[in-house]
Amino acid sequence: MEKKKEDTEEKSLLKRAEKLRNKPAAKNASAASHPILTKVALRIVTIITLTLVAAFVLMIMLPNLKQTFFSQKKEIHEAMVTQQLLNAQELITQKYRYSDVITLKKSIMFSKSYSIVKFTGIIRAGIGDVSQIKFKISDSYGGKKSIRLKLPKSEILGNEIVDQSVFDEKRSVFVPITTQEIFDEIDLVRNNIAEEIVGEGFLNETDSSAKKTITQMMYALGFEAVEVSLE
Repeated sequence: MEKKKEDTEEKSLLKRAEKLRNKPAAKNASAASHPILTKVALRIVTIITLTLVAAFVLMIMLPNLKQTFFSQKKEIHEAMVTQQLLNAQELITQKYRYSDVITLKKSIMFSKSYSIVKFTGIIRAGIGDVSQIKFKISDSYGGKKSIRLKLPKSEILGNEIVDQSVFDEKRSVFVPITTQEIFDEIDLVRNNIAEEIVGEGFLNETDSSAKKTITQMMYALGFEAVEVSLE
């Protein structure tokens, strides 16, 4: 009986000893796991904080970045349009071809001279100085790349005789017809023709052609919306 009691007490002591061994181990495991969780939590908080700071900074800088980007883009487009216009120097949008005949006669007593001359000329009209064209490029964010232009009114740029021939003539030494007299008569007629077609609306047609030509030029440069008007 006494031996059985001793065995029971021994078992009880063994159980206590086992409990004491296990208890520090669990405590140590729990203590060891806490630093890992703390590091993970700190890393997550750091990432979230940096993300929020970056987002805040981006929100502040975005308007300035947009403005800088579109300002640079606008300057490039302005230089491109200016260069394209300067390459043209003058913009001829209308030509008018005409032909006429002049007759010069002179006579003194029984001496007579005459010259019948046929000639052909071309009148050129358009914008004489394209550097006078004013333009403004739209820099609206997210909108179409657009440009507005103001053109000077068209004018006669040239009125040249491209061909002339003597149709018939008779000359007398007593009443000569000089070459200068023929040129003066041709000049008079060609200037009258220019005034006549201007009075009939030739320059109005030239303005319309200039607007159309400039519009096509701007579309070719990549603009999506083009507005052209006259000063």
